[in-house]
Amino acid sequence: MGDERPPRKRRFHAPVVLPYLGDPVALPGLVDRLASLPSGALGIPVAVSGAGTESRPADPTWSARVQAVGVRRAVVSASPRAPAQVGARVPRERARVEKRPRPLPLGPSLAEDDEGGDGGVVDVAFSSFRATPGRAPSHRAPPPPVDARMMEVLSACVRRSCGLPSSTPIGRHASMVSAVMVGDPESRSRAILLRVGSGKADAAILWCSYRGGILCSCFSGTHNALFLSASSRSCLCQHTTALRTSLSKNGIPFATFWRRMHLDPTPANFVGRQQYGPMRFRVVLYRSVFALVTSTAGQVATCIAPSCRRFRARCGHVVLSRPSNAERRAAAASDAAMAPVPKIAKDKPAAVVDGPTVPRGPDDEDAGIESEPGDTERSTGDAAEATVAARVRRNLLPCVGEIKAGAVWARTADWRALFSGRCSSAGGSRASDLEVMSNLVERSVRLGMIHPRTFVPVERFCGSCGRMREDRHVVKKERAVLYTHHPTAPVIEMLVGRWACDGAECQRLVEYEGSMDALFNSRRRDKQRRWVVLTRALLDKLYSYIITARSTYTAATRHLTSDVLSFALRRQDVVRLGTAMLRTFVIPAEAAVCPICGPNPEFVVIDGQALVCTDHDDANPARYEEEVPVLDMAASMLCVVQSAPLRVAISKVLRSAVALTASQTLLLDAWHKTISVNDRSCVETAAARLFFRFFPFGTKAGGTGVDRSGTLTGPTRAAGKAGASAATSDGGATAETEGTTPSTGLEAKLRKDEDGNLTLGGKGTPAKLPSDSWRDRVGHCAPDFDNYPRRDDGAWLHIRPFLQALLGETVTGMFQGHNEAAARLMANSLRLQDAGMWRDVTDAVDGIGFLTNFVGWFADEIDNDPHFRYALGTTLLRAVDMEHDIDELFSTAANKKETLDRGWVNADYCRKWGGRPTPTDYAAWLATKPAASVADMDNPLKSFESFPGLQRVRPGIKDSEALKRRVGYKGKDKHAADVEGDGDSCNKAFSIKCGSTQGVFNVVCPHVITLGFRCLFRAESVGEALSIVLERFPQLPKVIFYDVACKLDKNALRRVRPILRAHNVRCILDRPHSITHTCSPIYMPDESLGVTAGVATQAAEVSHSIAVANRTSLAYMKPATYMTHKMVQIAMMNIRKQQRLASANPKAENDHIPLAPFFHSQLSRHCQRGSDCDCQDSIANDGHRDTADALAVKLGWPTHLAEEITSPAPRASPSPSAAAVGDGAAAAVDNVVQGDDGGSAHPPDDAALDAVGAMQCLSVRPRWMPMSTEPLCDEHTAAVEALVADRPPSSPVRTANKAKITLTVSDFRLLVGERWLNDE
Repeated sequence: MGDERPPRKRRFHAPVVLPYLGDPVALPGLVDRLASLPSGALGIPVAVSGAGTESRPADPTWSARVQAVGVRRAVVSASPRAPAQVGARVPRERARVEKRPRPLPLGPSLAEDDEGGDGGVVDVAFSSFRATPGRAPSHRAPPPPVDARMMEVLSACVRRSCGLPSSTPIGRHASMVSAVMVGDPESRSRAILLRVGSGKADAAILWCSYRGGILCSCFSGTHNALFLSASSRSCLCQHTTALRTSLSKNGIPFATFWRRMHLDPTPANFVGRQQYGPMRFRVVLYRSVFALVTSTAGQVATCIAPSCRRFRARCGHVVLSRPSNAERRAAAASDAAMAPVPKIAKDKPAAVVDGPTVPRGPDDEDAGIESEPGDTERSTGDAAEATVAARVRRNLLPCVGEIKAGAVWARTADWRALFSGRCSSAGGSRASDLEVMSNLVERSVRLGMIHPRTFVPVERFCGSCGRMREDRHVVKKERAVLYTHHPTAPVIEMLVGRWACDGAECQRLVEYEGSMDALFNSRRRDKQRRWVVLTRALLDKLYSYIITARSTYTAATRHLTSDVLSFALRRQDVVRLGTAMLRTFVIPAEAAVCPICGPNPEFVVIDGQALVCTDHDDANPARYEEEVPVLDMAASMLCVVQSAPLRVAISKVLRSAVALTASQTLLLDAWHKTISVNDRSCVETAAARLFFRFFPFGTKAGGTGVDRSGTLTGPTRAAGKAGASAATSDGGATAETEGTTPSTGLEAKLRKDEDGNLTLGGKGTPAKLPSDSWRDRVGHCAPDFDNYPRRDDGAWLHIRPFLQALLGETVTGMFQGHNEAAARLMANSLRLQDAGMWRDVTDAVDGIGFLTNFVGWFADEIDNDPHFRYALGTTLLRAVDMEHDIDELFSTAANKKETLDRGWVNADYCRKWGGRPTPTDYAAWLATKPAASVADMDNPLKSFESFPGLQRVRPGIKDSEALKRRVGYKGKDKHAADVEGDGDSCNKAFSIKCGSTQGVFNVVCPHVITLGFRCLFRAESVGEALSIVLERFPQLPKVIFYDVACKLDKNALRRVRPILRAHNVRCILDRPHSITHTCSPIYMPDESLGVTAGVATQAAEVSHSIAVANRTSLAYMKPATYMTHKMVQIAMMNIRKQQRLASANPKAENDHIPLAPFFHSQLSRHCQRGSDCDCQDSIANDGHRDTADALAVKLGWPTHLAEEITSPAPRASPSPSAAAVGDGAAAAVDNVVQGDDGGSAHPPDDAALDAVGAMQCLSVRPRWMPMSTEPLCDEHTAAVEALVADRPPSSPVRTANKAKITLTVSDFRLLVGERWLNDE
């Protein structure tokens, strides 16, 4: 047993057999060639296609190298070896580090001769073999970027698919980046499965279409592979781009790759048995489209193909994979049944205690807190607050100077408490102790560590006019009490001074504020007639509880009372104190600007939130709005089918199995008979051909019929569910109503009792039975299940949305944002050209999901049936031309004499404000209006709206007519007040009178940065949403996501249509609310992936989930107090989110990171305390503000916090040490090296160097030239984009920094247009 070696660890997997991928004709020749080769001693390298495996074809030279090693081993075995010595020990070799030592050969150890010193010689071959160093640990060599690894595995997979040798490294662990070839073993259908991570957004499947395009199904894709497979076009995404690059780098012609990888014209459906990746993807081929289907823990299957995005849980791929998934679940269940299940003891629930439980946080503990009397007030001898100088503005977050000054006050309170305590206590060493303490206090005062008792703080400047106090101003000293943030020190008795400003236009009393001393005077006296003063740090504790912890003032008072022993203010006084301090904060505009979207975001999400406050009748918002109501434009003019009753009948057929009424039957019959007339110029005839192709009239209930081309057929025998529908002898429908025989079974006897439970029989109300779906319709317009099977979800999921959007709803906006001329070309190609010609002009409709799905699914039928093709082209042409017709209709309605006489200014508003106005344009217009009507519009406490980063550029708009209509509706009918046309069925809550406001209207960017909000005193309406967008955005967003975007779009296009058309604005539902809508597919986010893919449409809901915790504290505030707190709450939410976006890992949590350094280094323009503040020293020395790193070092915070606040730039030099930064030292700027000219310069990375090299052509031009307004060429545009592409927002992009200006990626994105010329 001792002579046996331990078993060797297996390093390779078992051989894997793969199907031959080459040309079948060449197979016999290959077999003959292999048979003629001499047999070798080594095996043939093979590849395994398992997901995540690192086993790939080995190096072609591995066979020769293994044989060479075998020769060396033979030499070692034949060499003589010395006998072993007793007690000898083998020294451990440091040249090789192994987790498990390799066993030595049999026989004596050669190392024993070396230890004995007898002159033994070690064989050179053996020494070189044993001294071979191991592979370097993985932590020493960081892995390459994901893009490089993706190209590596993709290249290997492409070479294997083309029959070429490939080589990739073999690792011990499964890689998250892999590319394997998958396919149907029964056919030539194959594709490449590419994974770059573990999530569904990290997987893609690529293949070649029969017509020569490269297609991809991935989560981030926007192109419909089903539609593109009908032409020779390819998908445009990062995966197809990587595949083309891989083919080019490996020198493989695309024709060669296509011959091996393309699908057949009609490939068979296929479901892969193997599952890939942690998400357990299953490869499915359905209707020439590969897709990845995954099942969750709850066995909910979803498909990631863009063509299936809206119905991703019940598309054809999911239906096809269900049997295979059921088999896997059954096998897993049987295995689990056979395995023993350990018994787990369950804890018994606690016994129920009698009596009510105590609530953790009552929601009404702040009720009426503002109106209750407190212990502080202004005395009768004090001047009225209207005659007191205005309060001084303060920083939203404390700067370095405020933090240091607050520490001095806390230290002063502590030392005074120690000195007073020693004075009041007896003892033998009392005199000596007091002398020592007095010396310490005097020295501390001289060093500025504490304040002397004789210090009387007085304001230096008047807060209203800014006049500086001089010696001639008389200072009146008054008693005050100071509450510090020290946990155990008592309050400080002190004196504060006040003086009267003698300015000609001021004449105000300047009371002590305390901004320069990091104090805050509440301007209220306690019961001892002393002014109540607090340190800024104590108020920061209060705000951290109210704003950050989102608690109530009552709970905050309890917390401060237990945390600071000297704090003894009542909660009523704390509310007034906190509100007064919050109103002094300055919220910079940068706090409400997304560093990625910039000042003009392409996407905004707007939504209302029920964060209410007490509604007082005297709270009237100060807003000046223009009268721009909804114009009289009939909804029928916006539809292809202009008859409203006929559209109702169409929607009933498409959505339910409810029987048609007599009038609806006659309408459908008359519409159907237009097919026999065959008027090719009539749009409704073409629409009838489309509709009755899938829902034939009369074939199930007697009378007329229709073939697949839409041609009228002879009468058929009456049939139906109850024979209720009949037909006339000439094929027309009678006036009888379709119906069903009333149920006489047990279902008719179901009742609901008083508790809502179902009972059989009784006197309760009849139970509502479930209605039949559209599949259960019989009689007229029953679905044509003979040609399109009932269970073929793939077909019907494309038919019904297409018919609903084109025939049952308004079609305006369908081609908004698309190339209408190209869409018109495609429609005419369908109408006028031969079959197949339309396939070459399909680019224009890529972004219209329901249209591409329909055309892609029925592409072959469109070519085979000329009637179908002509009807489709005619209907699409009408939808495209509708936009121009509605433009003329709007112009006519807006310029009518009746409209102008009523004071409506729709036409003038669109003409004046249709471009890209600036705040200067708006200010000039506002100056022409009466001063009284526009006063206080910029005061958030008067206008009750706050948009710090978005100034007004247009006047608001209002609709007085709609406001009058709302008054006339009561109860459940109030939703009818804002119905946008006769086809609008999407409801929304509207104005009612109650004791509180209706909430707030939030405007959020997709990165969850709240751009602003408006307090609603009436219920949310689409008119108010439209007014906010027009007022605040000079360049309107490309897409507006809203929970009732269907209403918003219809309202806007009948009020300010030219503006939205000029800016190509689209209104789309956000994903959380779209599932509850039954409106047109035009507004569904997953039907417009070209603009919604990768956009977080739920950003407003995410913001609401954070802010909803403030509901308790805000509910009982007055409107002005509510606005004050809401503005600070949103600012703090934004700052924390901006800090996360600027960090190296935007997904990491940052709750443990202080925001003050980031705020003052990235967002704050200047300190509100002025140039005397300590934080301004660095600006005076080196010309720019401290970075977040330097501020964190100055504040003495841990180094790791400073590192997490900002991410270092690539190849950055180390920042200065903390010891080199002092109070008087220059600001420490990280990632900066010294330039040749004495200035500072950031070390550029590869992207920056390439960008600078591409722009060197500018050096041959004159040094100073007039500013050019021409657009950049493609080369310069790519160079500019390379400066910021795929880089963290905090990375510097300025390579030469002579002006000592540090530009980061976030700054670069903000400096657009003319903003770099001014102070914005």
